[in-house]
Amino acid sequence: MILDFVQGDTITEYFALASVQLRQYDQGEMLRVEFTDASGRIDGIAWDNASQTYSQIKDADVVKVQALVSSYRDKLQLKVMRIRKAEEGEYDIEKLLRVVEGGLDKQRELFDAMLATIDDKYLSELLRKIRNDDDLFGKYLKAPAGKRFHHDYIGGLAEHSISMANLVSKCCEHYPELDRDLTVCGALLHDIGKVHELAGGTRLEYTDAGKLIGHITLGDRIVADLIATIPDFPEKLENKLRHMIVSHHGERQYGSPVVPMTREAYVLHFVDKIDSGLNVFSHYEKGSIDDWSNYVNLWERFLYFG
Repeated sequence: MILDFVQGDTITEYFALASVQLRQYDQGEMLRVEFTDASGRIDGIAWDNASQTYSQIKDADVVKVQALVSSYRDKLQLKVMRIRKAEEGEYDIEKLLRVVEGGLDKQRELFDAMLATIDDKYLSELLRKIRNDDDLFGKYLKAPAGKRFHHDYIGGLAEHSISMANLVSKCCEHYPELDRDLTVCGALLHDIGKVHELAGGTRLEYTDAGKLIGHITLGDRIVADLIATIPDFPEKLENKLRHMIVSHHGERQYGSPVVPMTREAYVLHFVDKIDSGLNVFSHYEKGSIDDWSNYVNLWERFLYFG
């Protein structure tokens, strides 16, 4: 498994192909490749017959690779010697796909337990409609919360959303002026648009709708359409819940159409940053070879684990 690789190893393994790019350099062409398995991800580089190899593997979900484990800028990478598209039946798909700890059944149980705490009849009915929609809820359970940065594995969306629901519930205990049912419901649904933003399978890719519309707008539409099926759903409650969804990124420059303007939306935004951020710490800690992470470009810093 990728997590067990040691510099100097020569490996022959199957990987999910996360991405492959044909690049030009001063002496010709090369391939930049990203591989994943259930334990993590690793970059690779291939020098020989780059154009031909690219045409053979560019549409592959799984590849068989022979490579040397090397290091580049203090980060392990694979120097690919041979690579080909894997045939169905050659590999164990469960070794290639990362799944939330405890599996999807655990996330289903946690969602049901949180749903049972909602007293507001309208919000409870909304969540039950989602829970009873086998297609929608199945996608909710399986979807990742991101392509790479946080909770980027099967079940990541549910884990992230339920974790946030628990965190905001504790905030509501400390700040009784918060509407607990609304805040918890907002946490469970804030990223629901990701069920349509990211395609599943071995390669996490953005769908056309994900690229063109984005998960915030997609999620608002899902919730608005479901609310329309609930008789007499209060307009003010609908507005406050949808406001939480469309403002949860916090700032317009980060994709939110509006900024948080209610207590509940304000809390949701910062709890989202806490939960996603700590998952990023865990991700980089697993990949570190000492007390420091590699440089995190998005955050413009190193992370320390000593």
